[in-house]
Amino acid sequence: MERMNRLYLHIPRLEELDYRQKILLQPDTMAYNKGFHLQFIDYDNETGCIYFRKQDWKSWFDFWINQGPDRFYAYIVKREDHQFIGEVSFRYDKHYEAHMVGIIIEAQHRGKGYCEEALNLLVQVAFDIYGLERLQDDIPAERETAHKAFAKVGFKKKRVENGNILVELVKK
Repeated sequence: MERMNRLYLHIPRLEELDYRQKILLQPDTMAYNKGFHLQFIDYDNETGCIYFRKQDWKSWFDFWINQGPDRFYAYIVKREDHQFIGEVSFRYDKHYEAHMVGIIIEAQHRGKGYCEEALNLLVQVAFDIYGLERLQDDIPAERETAHKAFAKVGFKKKRVENGNILVELVKK
């Protein structure tokens, strides 16, 4: 199968949010997130995991789903078996005055080029469907594999600040 056609994006239904709950509780998947001292009650600083309580699903769903161009969220799905392997999103951030990217690939699916392919799909949605002009992400400098994936998609380093590298992709 052609490498850049292995995945597709799926906007989850409310009852499918159990997958999001599952990946946010996987210590190996969420390890990149640990130690960031995020300021909300359902975050575990030791593991990086986030407890996504079922009672919060509806409000989260209403905030994120079908809210373009301000926000977009979808599962990353393997075309061959329709298995969910992660999530992608973008959201407008007033601090950056830009749409910021989010991506999580389950630990068991990393190292297979899925990040790059999922980012390309997200860029296509952002630029072609929602008419956005640019996307950014603020990535810790030590996350070299993330930087490589973003660079392959065309994101360029904009600045380095507080140990993070801000990358940006501008629509051509």
